Amino acid sequence: MKTIQLEPLQGMDVSGVGYVAFGQSVQQVKRLLGDPSHTYEKELFYDELELRIDLNDEGRVAFIECIYGPFCEKTIPLIYGERPFELPGEALVALLTEKNNGTIDDAEAEYCYSFVNISVGIYRGATPSDVLESIKEAKAEGTYKEDLDWMQDDLRKANHFWTIGIGEKGYYSSPGL
Repeated sequence: MKTIQLEPLQGMDVSGVGYVAFGQSVQQVKRLLGDPSHTYEKELFYDELELRIDLNDEGRVAFIECIYGPFCEKTIPLIYGERPFELPGEALVALLTEKNNGTIDDAEAEYCYSFVNISVGIYRGATPSDVLESIKEAKAEGTYKEDLDWMQDDLRKANHFWTIGIGEKGYYSSPGL
């Protein structure tokens, strides 16, 4: 497994591969990481590295996101020496709040946070309380036993964030983000 060291406001170091910095050109990224698994508009997806790289209007790296959390199979993402997908959601928010030391966009609190000073964003599609509510409904409908396995998986996943991304300076201060 490759380790991906996320370095807010700078870039990422991929073990055994090299360093991708904000502002690098798409050609530089491809020379280092190879051709992406697929692309969509200004996004490069690297399935083997379980990440996405977004390019700005000049075709340069503006954002890097680990997208296969919380249960990565091919990489070990790290930020500030921690494995973000292994930390309980609240612990990751606390760590990033401390490192950010300033403005946090928590308009979608519990699901999504943007730490403006360090240009870090985290996301999850469900919280533990969401899944517990689904379990309660399934029990009331009598479908709990047949849905037990996936509900337990969902509950385990909801305890963590599912993506973590870092952006260039000012990334979360830009209009529309």
